[in-house]
Amino acid sequence: MKNKHIYKDIWINAYPIIIWLSMEPFAGLVDVSIAGNLSLDSLSAVGIGTTIYFVTTWLFIFLAYGTTPYVADLKINNKFESLRFFIFYGRKISIYLGAFVFLIILVFENQFINLFKPTTEVSELSSIYLISRSIGIPFFLLNMHSTAVLRGLRFPKYTTISSFISTSLNILLSFTLGIIAGFGIMGIGIASSISFFVASIYSTYVLNFKIKQHLKTNENIDKEFIRKKFFNVGSKIFIRSIFLTAFMATLSNQASRLSMNDIALHHVLQQMWNISYTFVDALAIAAQTLVAEHVAKNKRFIKSDLRKSFIRLTFSVSIFLSIVFYFGIVFFSEFVSNQTFIQFEDIRIVLVFCSTIFFGYFAFLWDGVLLGLDKSKEFSLITIFGSIAGFTSLFFLLNYQQSLLFIWIALAISLIVRGAMGAYYQVN
Repeated sequence: MKNKHIYKDIWINAYPIIIWLSMEPFAGLVDVSIAGNLSLDSLSAVGIGTTIYFVTTWLFIFLAYGTTPYVADLKINNKFESLRFFIFYGRKISIYLGAFVFLIILVFENQFINLFKPTTEVSELSSIYLISRSIGIPFFLLNMHSTAVLRGLRFPKYTTISSFISTSLNILLSFTLGIIAGFGIMGIGIASSISFFVASIYSTYVLNFKIKQHLKTNENIDKEFIRKKFFNVGSKIFIRSIFLTAFMATLSNQASRLSMNDIALHHVLQQMWNISYTFVDALAIAAQTLVAEHVAKNKRFIKSDLRKSFIRLTFSVSIFLSIVFYFGIVFFSEFVSNQTFIQFEDIRIVLVFCSTIFFGYFAFLWDGVLLGLDKSKEFSLITIFGSIAGFTSLFFLLNYQQSLLFIWIALAISLIVRGAMGAYYQVN
């Protein structure tokens, strides 16, 4: 009976996040579709601009990952004055960082775009799209921070509503401004900026309303400690993001040097991989809140029913999805004559892909658990060492033979290292 309550609690926190994570790729697909209707060059420009946008903005994921568990801890301990200061301080930093990133993109846009070696036409369109979309970065980061606070306060449904607002508005405005109004690719970029502006206003308003419901106390606020906490956690996660981004970018870069069939297959595998990780991402984010609350109540996590429940859920879902993808891919390859998908007949790459789901699920889950345990240093270290292990294995394997199989083996090795270290650091 107790475990049923825990599973219900996990689900209540996880399902809004699943919806939230599912909406973002959908909006991206719509942007791609609209750009494709404009021209092939516009389609390429959106691809380049989107890549640069997310690489630069997601380096600041600490505004979300470092926020949720700390907010949960402050809430459980009824430190609402400290919470208020943390919220407003986080907002200020989010805006400042967003403005800084926008200026960086504004100054170095040509250098960033030229990394992709586009044609002159694509380069010009990429610049237009990137700048028009980057205007909204301060609001993107502000919304990231606000929704993370809402999750920590146990209001995950508002995260979903915020995502629904930004996604639906982005789709509507992209079509209106890009196609009907005739602004083309600039309209698609502006639509994204406006959508995050509106979403950030909504999440900020809801957060203000929720926090006002708690009466002010005579609590002494250690502002200096909160500032140090913010940047201490943030700097560690920032460095972690650099290593992870570099590793994943290297995998894609190495895949791009193979045959056209290999490039296409790699892209297909990436998309399936991203889809499969929606659930565990939700579990990991839910773990940040639930584990932080558990620890704040002076309960030992390592032998808790909560930990056992997370492990059972993760194991069951990872095994289920591994089997589904294995038989789905094998079945699909039997009926498709396309040269790209015929490569799935090499059962080794299918098995390696499925292994990345199983091992990766635990690697991602431990990320959320470690943040909930306030082990941001360990959280960062496991990804750094996992990335180094991936880089090393990739170098040796590709030195032996240029193969897509070896690229995915390197990813699997990286995830295994992360999963093993994550399990170790929970005990120690």
